[in-house]
Amino acid sequence: MTKKDLIEIVAKKAKLTKRAAKQVVETFLDEIMKALAAGEVVKLSGFGTFKTKVFKAKTIKAIGSKEDKKIASRRMPRYVPGTKIKKMVR
Repeated sequence: MTKKDLIEIVAKKAKLTKRAAKQVVETFLDEIMKALAAGEVVKLSGFGTFKTKVFKAKTIKAIGSKEDKKIASRRMPRYVPGTKIKKMVR
């Protein structure tokens, strides 16, 4: 499923124009991204939880080289599925 498919489904089910449905879907996704960027946890009951995880800086051995490579610390988004979606996918 693509974002375009999702917009069409929302438009049909909510009886909205595609332009209005696109605005709804994009606003929804933008707000989730803003919350994650701010370090907040986004919980959608039955669907799952979106959160960020901090990975510490580390040094690794570079393949094919004698030099070590440094990887900076970073925050990455994570998704933990809810129980309802886990049951549906099984």
